[in-house]
Amino acid sequence: NVYLKREDMQPVFSFKIRGAYNKIAKLPRDIQDKGVVTCSAGNHAQGVALSASKLGINAIIVMPLATPNIKVNAVRRFGGPTVTIKLHGKNYDEAAAEARRLEIEKGLTLIHPFDDPEVIAGQGTIAKEILSKLSGKQIDVVFACVGGG
Repeated sequence: NVYLKREDMQPVFSFKIRGAYNKIAKLPRDIQDKGVVTCSAGNHAQGVALSASKLGINAIIVMPLATPNIKVNAVRRFGGPTVTIKLHGKNYDEAAAEARRLEIEKGLTLIHPFDDPEVIAGQGTIAKEILSKLSGKQIDVVFACVGGG
């Protein structure tokens, strides 16, 4: 038997919402109130934007200048008035440096797209769901697309 776990059915069409929401939701309220910042040109940016919107906190999303308009517009749509998009830098590294600068300058919490235990734990909830749904059934192999970009 083959079973599918359709993460493309998530609101942001990716498992990235899991990590972003988990990290942001677990922040103490006083830290949430200061806001968050991230750097991403894709699905993580959308996950942070939607999470910030749902939790009612401010977020700055730094995206490289070359980010496709479809991605920028998706972040804008998911984030609404709580999210500011900042296009900066020729590539991811330059945009990430700007996010780090904003983290320090404005006292924001950085929501790293992959190098954070709470983000990883949130993304790992996929495994918990798979095991729960297939409880009692033999699982021989799980193939999962869970890369960082």
